[in-house]
Amino acid sequence: MAKQVTEKEMQNVTENTADALKKQDKVKVRLHMPQDQLNKLRAAEEAGKKVEWPYQTVAVNGYIFQIQLGKSVEVPQTVAEILEQAGLI
Repeated sequence: MAKQVTEKEMQNVTENTADALKKQDKVKVRLHMPQDQLNKLRAAEEAGKKVEWPYQTVAVNGYIFQIQLGKSVEVPQTVAEILEQAGLI
């Protein structure tokens, strides 16, 4: 039978994960976005409109990343590996 994890234990895991991820080398990634959607968002942004870019969520032991589609961003090595394993990069 699996051991129940308390809220405090999960908080510790999340904080330890955050610390470990901050220390990792960063990798530049760019998640695919259809060109027509990308053009519309860029045009709206250039027109001064507030744009909400779609994103892909990646969670590592409770620590969550929201990675914008269509933009180059830097993420910790572990996050890049997860995206690669998922076939997103």
